[in-house]
Amino acid sequence: MIGELFNLGERLAGRRDARLRRGLAFAFADAAATAAPYALVLLFVRAALERRLSLETTWWVTGGIVASVLLRTLLSRAAMSNIFIAAHALMGQARIRTADHLRRLPMGFFTKNRSGELAGVLTTDIALVEDIWSHLLGVFAASFALPMLVGLGLCFLDVRLGLAVLATLPVALLVLWATTPIFVREIDAVIKATADVNARVVEYVQGIAVLRAFGRHGEVYQRFVKATERLRDALIRADVLPSPLLSVFGFVVEASFVVVAYAGSSLALSGTLSPGTLLVFLVVTVGVTRQVAEFGAALLMLRGSQRALDRVDRLMAEEPLAEPASPAPAPRRFDVEVDSVSFAYEGERVLDGVSVELRERSLTAIVGASGSGKSTLVHLIARLWDVPRGQGAIRIGGVDVRDIPFEELHRHVAMVFQDVVLFSGTVLENLRVGRPDASREDVARAAKAARAHDFIRALPQGYDAVLAEGGGSLSGGERQRLSIARAILKDAPIVLLDEATASVDASAEAEIQRAIDELVKHKTVVVIAHRLRTVRRAHRIVVLDRGRVAEVGTHDELMRSGGIYAALWREQERAKGWRLGQADAASGERAAPRGQAGP
Repeated sequence: MIGELFNLGERLAGRRDARLRRGLAFAFADAAATAAPYALVLLFVRAALERRLSLETTWWVTGGIVASVLLRTLLSRAAMSNIFIAAHALMGQARIRTADHLRRLPMGFFTKNRSGELAGVLTTDIALVEDIWSHLLGVFAASFALPMLVGLGLCFLDVRLGLAVLATLPVALLVLWATTPIFVREIDAVIKATADVNARVVEYVQGIAVLRAFGRHGEVYQRFVKATERLRDALIRADVLPSPLLSVFGFVVEASFVVVAYAGSSLALSGTLSPGTLLVFLVVTVGVTRQVAEFGAALLMLRGSQRALDRVDRLMAEEPLAEPASPAPAPRRFDVEVDSVSFAYEGERVLDGVSVELRERSLTAIVGASGSGKSTLVHLIARLWDVPRGQGAIRIGGVDVRDIPFEELHRHVAMVFQDVVLFSGTVLENLRVGRPDASREDVARAAKAARAHDFIRALPQGYDAVLAEGGGSLSGGERQRLSIARAILKDAPIVLLDEATASVDASAEAEIQRAIDELVKHKTVVVIAHRLRTVRRAHRIVVLDRGRVAEVGTHDELMRSGGIYAALWREQERAKGWRLGQADAASGERAAPRGQAGP
């Protein structure tokens, strides 16, 4: 168990750090330097009681104690600096390693876990491990070594009293062993309650505008309050429930002084122990008991931090998208072949035997009703999820995407999402996400092509303007054009557009459409759209229905066939002229008058 505590940070970081072992070695040496003055005090007391004390002896003892203190100061500083530097470096590496692991997980993992809880693992849990481990590891090592060294030294001085000093330690450790499960259980409850509060905070802050609009502000706020109350109760239980056993532990540790005093007095009265030796034992026992108490507290806290580590371990145990054991050569052409692909999410089949060819340097539109599998197909092409083995394959230039290294694949693919993700930082930093080494001139050219340059220049600091989180200060159309500029700057040969114009107004849609026209030149483009008129000029249109390919063709071919696409087109054309209170030409239904419930 002790070995596990020492290796906790290295296991989390996935590497070893020589500074940690050097720091622990200094901590053990510090414990030895701390024990040295006890031996010098023994010499001084014996000499005084036996009337052999001289000025020279006093100087030697005093000098030795001063030297021990100075040596301990140097050793303690070396121990703490090495342990702190190693611990913080390892925890920093652990954060990077955990974030990199998240980057490689399939998207299904994120739909099953709340973002606040994941943020809690990366921040609260790792910070808890870092804080406890870095500050208490040296204390744990020193408080473990010092009682052992002093106890053995006392046994050489007088084995009877030496054993009396150590006699209560097994009992104290037994009580500590009984206390640990209770403490760890309550710390686990605290960690879970903290994760729930983190998730509630994110939910509350991100949804506050919607909550106000629908008058549900109070209800969600109460859920947040109840989560904080559960955290408060968990913290109280973590402090209160282990307290009785911790009091017993403290009593047993302090009892060693009583045992030494009683046994020593009996031996001294019988004439088998000198008063000086008894006095030294009593003084030393006080120091030993204090160190044992520190050892118990450090052990409990380190064991508690392992519960936070368990949450990180569970995250790291999630199966990432597999890297190929024998990577295939990079594709030389960029047509995309979807070959008999089936895919299910949580047991519900989303795609069923989909086969379609997306030709190189052409624009292919994927359309269909909501839930038909459009976004899932595009995400599989980008390998945000993996097609299960035996359930078909997706190939780029004849190479299975599962055989292309993760970084290599995403170098060839740019994706414009329906929900634009902008990061806290400047406009320039956000545009360089896909190409960090791009010059300002390259960024400006991409922004001009995406029809974003003019509104960027109008910002207070232009390209150096700092965006609010999520780009909240920009309109939906402006955020989408930044996303397109980012894809243009990346200049990947395959471009995937997921509902790029779904949530913007008509004027913004026109600008975005012109930006998309620049983006798709000479590239393999796959675009999802609900508004069919935006993909009317596509080279091919693939119609999905309930996870299957229902139709494939150009707009004119699909209109002549009179199938699903033609029906969707006619429905959208009728909807263009619809106004509140105007009879629907097809169904004869009328919008409900004001104040009257609709159907």
